[in-house]
Order: sequence, then structure tokens, then C-alpha cells
Amino acid sequence: MRLCYARHAGRTFIGLAQGARWLNLTEIMRADTTRFGWLKVHPEPTIVDLLAYESDPRGMLVQVVSSLRAAGRLDDYLVAEPVELLAPITRPSKILAVGRNYLLHAIQDSTLGVPDEPIIFAKAPSAIIGPDANVIYHDYVGRLDYEIELAVIIGKRTWRIPESQAMDHIAGYTVLNDITDRAMQIQDIDKHNPWLRSKSLDTFCPLGPYLVLTDEILDPHCLDLTLKVNGEVRQHSNTSKMIFNIPHIIAFISKHMTLEPGDIIATGTPEGIGPVQVGDVMEGSVSGLGTLTNQIVRV
Repeated sequence: MRLCYARHAGRTFIGLAQGARWLNLTEIMRADTTRFGWLKVHPEPTIVDLLAYESDPRGMLVQVVSSLRAAGRLDDYLVAEPVELLAPITRPSKILAVGRNYLLHAIQDSTLGVPDEPIIFAKAPSAIIGPDANVIYHDYVGRLDYEIELAVIIGKRTWRIPESQAMDHIAGYTVLNDITDRAMQIQDIDKHNPWLRSKSLDTFCPLGPYLVLTDEILDPHCLDLTLKVNGEVRQHSNTSKMIFNIPHIIAFISKHMTLEPGDIIATGTPEGIGPVQVGDVMEGSVSGLGTLTNQIVRV
């Protein structure tokens, strides 16, 4: 199953994929206030709200589709084109990312070598933009880099979870481009300062194009990642080359902090990171998750 967060005719909605079209899940839930009473608190729900209030989102979606199909009303909620896809996850409590989690990247792009435990840093949620939105090359940015990553979306509250149970706490996956002001990051590292700001400038977290639930991704550790700039491949690898796998990352993070529904974990970028310029178009794709396209602009 695939979910989107999108805009149609001036209103946002949560969409459930039905072939090449989207089912307006928001309107379906509004039509059943008994079952979805939590919409009284969140009348304009996001996918984060859905994950927070539904203990079994996938089971709920199966039930909704089955009921509508049996009633012959499925087509009543199909959204007409055009649909503007937004970032599938908005306002998460946090975005956490793993540094140097691919062997060649750790060896080639760092003097610090291969880490012996996950290196965790944060990006500000305010940096999130969706597919086809522009990445701003701010006038004080020294060098702007792309970094293609598989993003894990947490599905339920997670605290001190063992590796053996970690995968059960995932809602799904999407594509993330960890845009970085590399010059600013290097300056902060040289001064022994945190480098949150170089990762968190506005528009520095493209995300999407949609959320693919775990039922469609049988093995997240066997997915191709590709990043193209103006059609030229700059990064290409596979999630099998992660140093720390997803259960280990989730167990490690949840040992130190509680993960909430909708939280984003960016699992690291492979070798091949590099700069982009104003006007460049980035296309990041992960097997089965679609392609995330964003252009660099100056404002």
C-alpha cells in the first residue's frame, strides 16, 4: 500500500493509491465520525496524525477499501487529476539521520574511518519540502551537496526496543535527499561545533514522493539507491551495503530517546556525494519507492 499527502482543488488530503489514482482517505474518514472520532481533534489530518491515532493503519486501510468495494462506492472517493503531491510526512517530532553508514562513503569521504557505532545527527523538521518543490541555494551557502538516502518512517511509539522487534515498529519507507551546506558543515566541525545548521536550512530535506507501507517492501536491505543530476548518475548503490542495518539503528536510537509515530530516520548515503549549482535538477530514487525530483533555485 502507498499513501500520499497531497493537495487537490485547494485542499490537502491523505491519499491511498488505487492503481494510478488516489483514493481520498480524508473524505472517507470524515464520512465515518464514529470510527474516526479523532478527526474532531485533527480536522485536517496528516499522515503523522493517522499513524499516531491508528494502532494498525494497514489493517484499517484494508477494511476501508473492502467495505467501500462491497458497497460499490470505491469510485466515489477517487480524486480527479491534477493532484499536487506534498511531502508525505509533515511536522514529525524529529528527523534523525545516520552519518557514514555506507562503507565506501565512510572510507572515501572522511578521515575518521569506519564508525564502530551509528553516528546520529538531526535535521530540523522545518527543512522538509515535497516532490517537485525547489531547493533554495541561500546566498550565504558555500557549497550545496546532495545525499540520497532511504528514509524509515516510524509507525508507533518506540522506546528501548530490541533489534528483534524493531522492524515491527516501522510504518513504511520513502526517499530523502539530505541536502547539506558542506562548507558550513566543515567550518562547524573544524570549530568543534554541532553541525545541525548546515543540515537544516529551509528546503534542505526533500522527502517523497509518497509513503510506501511495509507490505510492499519485503526486504529494505536490498534496495537500489540512485541520484541523478541533470540526468547524469552521481550516486548508485544498494542498501545491502549499509554498515549498520535498520533494526540495529532503531534499537540504538530508541535506547537513547523515544521515537514517535511519523518520526523520520534517514539511514545514510552511499559514496558519490557532490555539489550542485543553481538550475540543476536532482532526481533521487530508491527501488519500489518512486523518484523524488527537486530543482536548485536562488531566491
